[in-house]
Amino acid sequence: MLVEVLARGVAVGLARMQQEEAAMRARVQFEQFFTPELSHELTANPDLLKGRDATISVLFCDIRGFSRISEILGPAGTVDWLNDVMTVFSECVLKHSGVLVDYIGDELMAMWGAPIAVEDHARRATLAALSMIDQLPALRERWQKRIGEPMEIGIGINSGMARVGNTGTQRKFKYGPLGNNVNLASRLQGATKYLKTRLLVSGATQKLLGPEFATRRLTTVRVVNIVEPVELFEVVPQGEEGWKQRKTDYEEALAFFEGQEFRAAARILGGLVTDYREDGPALVLLSRVVNALIEPPEPFDPVWQLPGK
Repeated sequence: MLVEVLARGVAVGLARMQQEEAAMRARVQFEQFFTPELSHELTANPDLLKGRDATISVLFCDIRGFSRISEILGPAGTVDWLNDVMTVFSECVLKHSGVLVDYIGDELMAMWGAPIAVEDHARRATLAALSMIDQLPALRERWQKRIGEPMEIGIGINSGMARVGNTGTQRKFKYGPLGNNVNLASRLQGATKYLKTRLLVSGATQKLLGPEFATRRLTTVRVVNIVEPVELFEVVPQGEEGWKQRKTDYEEALAFFEGQEFRAAARILGGLVTDYREDGPALVLLSRVVNALIEPPEPFDPVWQLPGK
């Protein structure tokens, strides 16, 4: 009887140790993607990771000129550079309670609103994006001499319904979202190249943001492989020089352009790009206005078909 009791005790102890080891492995795995607090909660309640539909905000951040810079740095230097940059940007995501979904070469993907629903997912995503922009000067200072040029990024954010769960396999876990709204966030990141700005959000995201954010409507576009046009809004850090005037003038010029009053739009934009030479979106809109003056489009469509992803 004594041997039997001891054997049962040993079995229970071994089972408990195995459970604790499994929980520890799961927590270590979760902490690759989630904050430590959320990882602890998911370890206790793994059902939160089951596939489901959720309203989320998705962020894509891309480093510009990656191929050119990697050629300068070589393989080892590129790995060091990417590790530094992605570590900094990942901390921005986790600081604002986001989920690190994936690293795709020189691009980071993150999400808010799942596995635990939060009402302010758009706000958190935008704050994380602005934090990344805030980190650019320090990253540039560290790497300018080695890469020979100022580092630049493009960020796109979209909000909406997506299917969220393990998008990996049984062998390789990857928690993330799938769906049209995720694809649109990626296209917005690509649109920053054409609109010459760092941070774009969709109209769906902008509607969820409060007055604490400095935004202006840039245009309506059609993007590759997505049928419905989407409104694009630029977001800049609060306190940016001349922002109130730039916003007012740009949106007035945009209204004139969309109403086919091209000369009025050109007059406003000419002054805007003279006073603020770094205003990329104003320069792009002025180019579209001038083209409309030279060759009036028939029929006129204010929606811009982006030339690529």
